[in-house]
Parts: sequence; C-alpha cells; structure tokens
Amino acid sequence: MKYLKPFLWCFAIILTVELIVVSNPDWRPIRIITKLMVVGSIFLFVLLQNIGRKTKSLLTIALICSLVGDIQLHYAGEYESLFVGGLFSFLAAHVVYIIQFSRNRNKEVGFLAPLLVLSAYALSIFWYLSDSLDTKALPVAIYILVLLTMILFAYLRDDSMTDNSYILILAGALMFMLSDSILAITRFKSDIPHSGIFVMGIYGIAQLLMAIGIVKSATAKLIEAQPPSYSS
Repeated sequence: MKYLKPFLWCFAIILTVELIVVSNPDWRPIRIITKLMVVGSIFLFVLLQNIGRKTKSLLTIALICSLVGDIQLHYAGEYESLFVGGLFSFLAAHVVYIIQFSRNRNKEVGFLAPLLVLSAYALSIFWYLSDSLDTKALPVAIYILVLLTMILFAYLRDDSMTDNSYILILAGALMFMLSDSILAITRFKSDIPHSGIFVMGIYGIAQLLMAIGIVKSATAKLIEAQPPSYSS
C-alpha cells in the first residue's frame, strides 16, 4: 500500500482541523472546505493505489457519492429538500459498498444471527424516531435498510484476518451506523451535546477504515495473483 503513513498523518491533521471548525459556529462559512477535505483526502489516497480497476472504480464512486452527500447535508439547514438529497447520495454510496463487499462473500458464514441483530436495531431506531419523521419516514426507512444491508455484507466478507482488512471494514461500517444514528437523533429527536464533533469524527474514521480495509484486501489479492519468481 503506497503512502499509508504520510497519508494517515495528513488525515489526522485534516480531521482535527475539521473538528475544531465544527466546534466554532462562527466558522461555518469555511466549514464546507474542511468538511470536504476529510473524504477528499481519502479519495486522493485511493487514486494513488495500485489495486484492481473494478475495486478502485467502486471505491472512488462510493467516495464521490459521499462527497456529494456531504455538500447537500451541509446546506440542508438552509434548503430542507437537500436533506433527502443527501440521504440518497449516501444511500447510493452504501449500495456501491454493498456491491464491493458482495464480491468477497463467504458463503460458509451464516447470516441469520447478524440479520436478526441488525433488524432489531433498525426497528428500534426507526420506532424511536418515527413520531418526528413526518414526510421523511419513507426515505429514512429506506436509508436505514440499505445502511444495515451494507453492514451485513461487511460481516459476510471472506478475507484473511492477517492483514486486518476484515476488521477494518466491519469496524468502519459499524462506525458509519453510529455516526448516522447520532445525526438522526440530533436532527429529529433531541440535541446531543457536541453532536457535530461526534458525527464528523466518527464518520471520518469510518470512511478511513473502510477505504484502507478495501485497499489492503485488494493489494493482498494482487500479490497472491502474481506468479512466483524462480531464481537459478
């Protein structure tokens, strides 16, 4: 994997600056820049990696959809319709992640237990939010369904544990769910102290973990696919 250590240092600085800006409402006019730099830096890192074309295409599409969603949600306070637009941009990102994860499905791993756990969570969070959703009930329900499907496929991946890619991707998917849950509760139910910091911090790390996990897995597969070299 190319440039991982310098990228992680740069990402840590970018995310820290974004969290500082989030904590200062007066800096909101410049926040669109720092916000986009979080996923934008991951996007550039992925472009520099030597991984399979399909994997790189799917991952970059997911990150682009996330960037579009970040822009829409940033301005959703001024333009209410952008909230649903942002919701479906991230839904599209999750669909692309599902496609990527399904390419490495381990058919020997049972899905019933995680499906029951995720379904229980989905029903609980939707029930908790339902009396405040109004016309957004259907879009939110669809989004929750797709998000938890993405987590299920992250769990069902067939990957070597030696390079930690499986753990990174599953942890990232679960953190994505946590970030979205805090965002939804804050928007529709009740304010959570410092929610902006929690949402963006967890979301940024979630995207980072999933991207690194996918790149590590794809890099390992390329190395395995190379023919052995013989020396005389």
